[in-house]
Amino acid sequence: MTSDKVWAILSYASHFFLPIVFPAVVWMLVKSAYVKQHAKTVLLVDLVPTAVNILFLVIVGLYGFSTKDSSGMVFITMFMLFVIVVVNVTIFIWIIVRIVKVATNKI
Repeated sequence: MTSDKVWAILSYASHFFLPIVFPAVVWMLVKSAYVKQHAKTVLLVDLVPTAVNILFLVIVGLYGFSTKDSSGMVFITMFMLFVIVVVNVTIFIWIIVRIVKVATNKI
């Protein structure tokens, strides 16, 4: 296994231990275009759950402070938690598939 493949796999696997920082560092420091492509992809994918979580906090905060409606707050919270779970499970499966594809030379 070449070092480029190892860096690409580590970039994908970093989603589980150091999501945004590791792919950004790899993307900036590694010279290989192959590794840079994969690190950039992982970095952008790692930003999705972060953006969804920030959006969730903003929506719940604004709704809670503006209406003081507990039943609406419960509905919005449950819906957003469902969205977060679906997004995270989808990304988890995608990351595993990409690791396998890189390891088996399918990409």
